[in-house]
Amino acid sequence: MESDPSRDISPTVIEHARRPRNNGVLSNFNGHACITGACGDIMEFWLLVEDDIIKRVRFISDGCGFSDACGSMAACLAEGKSIADAAVIGQQDILSALGGLPQEVEHCALLAANTLKAACDDYLANATHGMLAEQEERLRNTHALRQTQDLTSL
Repeated sequence: MESDPSRDISPTVIEHARRPRNNGVLSNFNGHACITGACGDIMEFWLLVEDDIIKRVRFISDGCGFSDACGSMAACLAEGKSIADAAVIGQQDILSALGGLPQEVEHCALLAANTLKAACDDYLANATHGMLAEQEERLRNTHALRQTQDLTSL
């Protein structure tokens, strides 16, 4: 007699698969990533980060319910966290929060963790680029001010 595999799926997995949290596209964002997993599933994350805290996070997946459950849980774990803390949410963190997954679909948690980390990395790259642009603008303004002062002293 074979065992029923659905008995091994936690109520948390079922809930997040049926009603994923933070599912959908975020129109106002400053971190984004889209990754295709080894199984062919595509997952995409959007982050809105303010003062290095993730204020909003959204995801979409074209994969199975397990993929949705993992994306949902990753988003729940990340929201409200610092960008540094969210960037280290890993496969095992997602699996633990869901109460485990059948071994053959654990790769869904890895896809969610990798995509979340890539979105965090994208935010950090954009934030660093933004800071450099601000510094360059300040330098240009300082240089222009000095030139103006030099001209007025003639």
